[in-house]
Parts: sequence; structure tokens; C-alpha cells
Amino acid sequence: MQTQISVKAALLALSSTVLFSCQKESDNVNDSNSNLNAFVSALPSVKQIEPFSERLVSSEQGQNLFGRLASSDPILVSGKKKEYEQALQVEEQLLFSEDQEIFYPGALLKAKTVVEGSYAPIVTPRKPLTISTSLIGDKTSFTVENPKLSTVRDGVSSLLTRNFDTPAANITYSYEEVHSESHLKIALGAGYNGTSTSVKGNFSFNKEDKKTRYVVKIQQVFYTLDLDLPEKPSDFFPDNFDYSQYLANEKEKPLFISSIKMGRVLLLGIESTLSKTDVEAKLNASFLGGKITAEAEAAFKELSQNSTIRGRVLGGNSALAGQTISDIEQVKNFLKEGASFSRQNPGIPISYKMRELGTNLPFKTVIYSKYLKTDSSPNANKKLDFRIFFGKQDLETITGEVVSRLGKSYIERKSAKSTAQGHREEVKFYTNDKHIIRNIKSLEKDEKIVFIFDRSEAEDNLKGEFIFELPSFDDLVNEAERATNENRNMYDKEKGNPLKIKDKTNRLILILELEDQKVY
Repeated sequence: MQTQISVKAALLALSSTVLFSCQKESDNVNDSNSNLNAFVSALPSVKQIEPFSERLVSSEQGQNLFGRLASSDPILVSGKKKEYEQALQVEEQLLFSEDQEIFYPGALLKAKTVVEGSYAPIVTPRKPLTISTSLIGDKTSFTVENPKLSTVRDGVSSLLTRNFDTPAANITYSYEEVHSESHLKIALGAGYNGTSTSVKGNFSFNKEDKKTRYVVKIQQVFYTLDLDLPEKPSDFFPDNFDYSQYLANEKEKPLFISSIKMGRVLLLGIESTLSKTDVEAKLNASFLGGKITAEAEAAFKELSQNSTIRGRVLGGNSALAGQTISDIEQVKNFLKEGASFSRQNPGIPISYKMRELGTNLPFKTVIYSKYLKTDSSPNANKKLDFRIFFGKQDLETITGEVVSRLGKSYIERKSAKSTAQGHREEVKFYTNDKHIIRNIKSLEKDEKIVFIFDRSEAEDNLKGEFIFELPSFDDLVNEAERATNENRNMYDKEKGNPLKIKDKTNRLILILELEDQKVY
């Protein structure tokens, strides 16, 4: 009996010791995690310059940023060129570079180096991470036990052996004027130094020449790779992580890549002796409409006769990847060949988003540039406010018949230089509404307002999508200034001066009132 009691006592003591040991280990882990979370929480967010729209550099502004003497006059350079500056804020950034070893979901980055453009990684032990894809079909997620470039690539490779539906083509077209080598980052919307380095070889920047320069981007997204966000910083690192060894030198909250778009990109660099107006007109008439018609080919040919065009493809199938592009036939090949996702054509990282560790807030990089520019438009630096009045009876056929309100209606504010969707808001009429009012604030050059009527479910002969574009920014500003001088509204139905716009199919007319304009 005494022996049995002794054995039981020994087992009880052993169990207590094990439980105490486990509890102590658990407490140690909790303490370690708490200390890590507190350390990251106490770190400040990285500081950046406040974003601002393009503006003339005055000597007074120059003193604040560059140590010049104080004066409010714009800085004039040779001829009609003036010095401008801009600080552009971007959340999703283009990645057009073959240096992709730090761009994968979950990559941890030093915040200050992201602001500087060098993107230095933080290499530490990591907890397993879960990554998912936007592809539809088979299981969409996978877990990486020891997240780093090689293991994430292995996980993605394994993921793509599953059966997924082929996604619909998602191609966007855009272009931006490039004023100088330093302005290239803003034109691309890319903070990473490697991106602008890859592209600037398409241009020969010479301050003395009078060429106009543009970068044209054709981007096709196949799918996204997205990270399950950590609830707290300790979810990123293993238990008992020694942050004093790996993070002690961090002065700001680290950043991590939370999402990557996979696909392919064609970038064209265009240097032309044509004017800005002529280049943009020919670009819009060519393949930027999404179809290469005979008219589009003719417009591109006219452009190429007065321009040097260089470009490259990144991503896509092996026949096109890395290919140099210089004429319309090669652009056509790009649009036709390798346009569909497959295991043999999986795409490469073409853009990415970042978040801040500890808050999970999206990180928006501010890209600053100072450059010389010729003022080609008197409205280049103006902004416009106005109100849009849109009535229930204000959509008609060409013959004047009122079109019934079926389907959905939207108003969209977007870039005039891109086919990508802008900020879209649904327009709804309620029972007692005679008209809908929308305020447009701070409309700028290179922006436009579009109305979209989706009648795809209609059962009449006006089935489909109807798109109406308001006049160009220059036309709106000119009319607003005339109307203000004459003490009237821009377009006023009651005064017999409404704005009438035909849709792109020339089947419907939209009637609008634009009032309370302000140009500044």
C-alpha cells in the first residue's frame, strides 16, 4: 500500500512539474509576444512629404525644399519652360523590373528604404503564412511554413497545378507625358528605383531638345496573390522571437507586401517631334481604344513616322517575354499571343500593394519629382467645381422619345489617359425625386466625367450599355469662365441652354444642367 501511495505521489509530482513547465513556457511565449507587439506599436510610422498636385516651383517654395532665396515668382528656365514639382501618392505601384527577389506576398521591408526607393528587406525567422489567389475553381489557398522567396515560389508553383477557370481578359491602357528622367517615376506610378531604371533606357533625355515624350502602358492582370493579414505583429514571427536581434535597428514600423497582381506588361517609350496635342490625339486614335482597326493602324503609323518608339514586354509566354517592341504589328502580337492565363503562361508580378506592420493600414508611397515643363495649355494648372442636375426625363432617343429608367446608372470620375475604371458611384432615383444633384469638386486637367447606363437586362430595342462623356476639361473650363463673366450658369435647361451629349453608339441623348461653376 505504501509503495502504491509513493508511486502515485511521484506521478502527481511529475505531472505538476510538467504542467508547471508547460505553463511557464506558455507564459514565456505570451510575454515574448506581448513585448514584441509593444515594441512594434511604439515605433512611429515612416515620415513622408505631404502629397500635392503639380504646381509651379516658386523661389519661396524652393527655399523651403531646396534652400533657395525667398521670392514668390515662378522659376523661369530657358525659353517658355518653367520648373514644376509634384508629390504623387500611390497605393498600388507598377513593378516593371526583372529584379523581383523581394516582391512576394509577406515580404517584410524597411519602411525608410521604401520611401527612398531602394526597398531593403528585413530577413528574419517567420511564422507560417496563408496566401490565396483570386482565381476561381479549385482550392484557392496554400500555407507556407517558412515564408521566404523560394518557399513562396514553391507554394505558388504548386497552387498553379490545380484546376482553375481561365479568367476573363483584364487589359487596361494608359499613357503619361514624361518631362524628365526625374519625372519618370511619377509618370509610371512606381516608387521602386529598379522600375524607372528598367524603363529610362527607352528615352534619351536632353534638356535642350524640343521633343515630347510619353510612356504608354498596356497591362494585363491574370490573377492576384493575397496574404491573410496578421492580427498583431507577433503573428508574423515564431514563438520566443528575439526581436532585439532582428528588429532593434528599426526606427519606423516595418512594411510588408500584402498583395501582388500577376500578369504581363508592355511599356512603350515614345519620343516625338509632334506637339503634345498631336501625340495624344494619335495615341487615343490608335490601339488605346482597345481594338486595332485600320484607322488605329493608320494613326500609329503617322505617329511612328515622326517619333522614335521603343518598348519591352515583361511576363507572358516565352515567345513574347523580354521581346523588344517598336511597331504596330508587334503590339498586335502582344494583344493576341499569350493573352490567356495558363500553367505555361502564369504571368509575373506586375504591381503590388503594401501595408504597415502593427496597424495593417494600406501604405501609400509619396513619389516626389521636380522637372521642367513647357506650358502648352492655359488651363494646365486650373481646377473646376460645378454641380450636375440630372432629371428623370433627361435620357432620350435621337428622335426625342424619353427612355424608361431600366437597369443601373452610374457617374464616374476617371483619368482621361487611361481605360482603367475610376471612382464610380451609382445614381438612384427615388419616388419623389425630380432630379439628382451631384457636386464635382476640384476637377483637374486630364480628368473626365462619364455617365454610364447599363440596360443590358432591358427587354426593348435599347438593350446594352450606353456611355456618355462630358466635354473635355479645357472645354468645360472655357465655358465656365464665359458663363461666370456673363453672370449665368454653364448649361441651364430653364434658360434654353442645356448640355446635350450623344452616347458612343449615337443612339441616345443625355440632357444635363451644369451650374454654380467655379474656376480657380
